[in-house]
Amino acid sequence: MERIASLLVLAVLAGGARAEEAKAEVKKDPNHVKVEMKHKRGGHTDKTKVESKARHRAGGGTVATTETTQEHERPGIGNDTKTRTTETVERDANGNVVRHEKKVQH
Repeated sequence: MERIASLLVLAVLAGGARAEEAKAEVKKDPNHVKVEMKHKRGGHTDKTKVESKARHRAGGGTVATTETTQEHERPGIGNDTKTRTTETVERDANGNVVRHEKKVQH
């Protein structure tokens, strides 16, 4: 009975001992933000990069551009995925959305 209990405890500890690592890095300016996140667990790695820029238009209003890149790397050659999303939002001087464009590339 004691041997079974010690094997059970060992199995639980071994299952919880997987290496998980998460890291985030943020760089900010008044009109520019860059965020990089990396998450590792076992043989898998997830990376996310977000870059956001904003600028003022000559007639009033703003243009905000957000570019997001997501990568999922798994062991093996054919198991990796990469997605790139670009989103542009253009607003007039009153804050109303004039144009909203979103592109997704796989």
